[in-house]
Amino acid sequence: MRRAFILMSFFGCFSSHSQTLSDGLWNGYFQYAKVQAPFTFEITGRQDQAPIITLINGADRQVIEYSSIVGDSIFIPLDPFDATLRARYSDTEMVGIWKKNYQSSHVTFKASFGEVRFKTSSKSYPEIDSKWAIEFKPGTADKYPAVGLFEQEGNKVMGTLLTEVGDFRFFEGVLDGDSIKMSSFDGVHAFMLMGIQTDEGWEGEFYFEKSYSENWVATYDNDVEIADPFGMVVLDEVKHKPYYDLLGAGSGRNSIDVSKYAEKVVIIQVFGTWCPNSFDQTRFLVDWYKSKNEAVEIVGSTYEPNYSKEYGLKRIADYKSNLGIPYDIYLGGQLSKAQAAFSFPFIDRINAFPTLVILDKNGYARYVHSYFNGPATGDYYTAFKNDLNRIVNELLSE
Repeated sequence: MRRAFILMSFFGCFSSHSQTLSDGLWNGYFQYAKVQAPFTFEITGRQDQAPIITLINGADRQVIEYSSIVGDSIFIPLDPFDATLRARYSDTEMVGIWKKNYQSSHVTFKASFGEVRFKTSSKSYPEIDSKWAIEFKPGTADKYPAVGLFEQEGNKVMGTLLTEVGDFRFFEGVLDGDSIKMSSFDGVHAFMLMGIQTDEGWEGEFYFEKSYSENWVATYDNDVEIADPFGMVVLDEVKHKPYYDLLGAGSGRNSIDVSKYAEKVVIIQVFGTWCPNSFDQTRFLVDWYKSKNEAVEIVGSTYEPNYSKEYGLKRIADYKSNLGIPYDIYLGGQLSKAQAAFSFPFIDRINAFPTLVILDKNGYARYVHSYFNGPATGDYYTAFKNDLNRIVNELLSE
């Protein structure tokens, strides 16, 4: 009853008569505890009377075809993630909630037709079109490094942040006076980056979700790098094989037929359907798989939140269908880096989702790729593709 009351409160400003959502650009915001995190989407055309919606983040376009209209409410499944936007609408407004369906909480949002993502108040702006060394949580024991990649055109700025657990995908924003404001929304993350120019570079606050944020500082450093994803996890000198029974433990005992991968180079993808970096990597692997050598195979093992076998298997089925995945995916278990590492006792840790473990034709682990630099990272993404092809060809030639 309480949830129904909340929804009625959000939607009460709209009348009950049917309306048509306006085609074109919409801008909205998620209401966080301290800030509003803006996002942009476009409505173009109809699919069975429901609008086709495209999330826009810089150069990235994420098309959502299967929204639905019930009365004056719209339901937008944020495929391939298990999350939804639900709103009451008029022709030029939406008011509703964003919910990750595996969590009990939600975030409120509003959206309007034709508004801008960020408003500016100054005609002057700083320069940020370069590479920056960033530190999150500076001055604390929990500090960690990142690299900022920014591209500037006038006061408009796009870019991403690289960390040693993956990139933050596509950001879009503005430079205004001595400040920067950037945001990104991919369906399961709505990020808001705010900062002020200083004598040393930049400092500000990065908002991850409704009630969590971290401080950051940045200095210009065109040579800054983060750890090589192929060098972060150390393999034992003695060759070992993975435990396939643990890779598919959530799917059921002996769910993986190991003989299927005999005498093949095997790429094991350890990931989660909730993870945007896993989403980017999976899209790459799907395309790469289509032109691969017949002696190469991919095996996916996923670790899911809100764990149950039924939930996990349904997520795998939905994910495979949505992304057109042609290779096998099994349920490893509950979301946990420690649990994922049990399948690979020959490495010291699983550092990030996604992780790739690459086996030679005898089934021995030869390489570990510990996080993913996706399409937003430009040259880093190209380097990953080149390294993967080089390694696979090397193992095929042995």
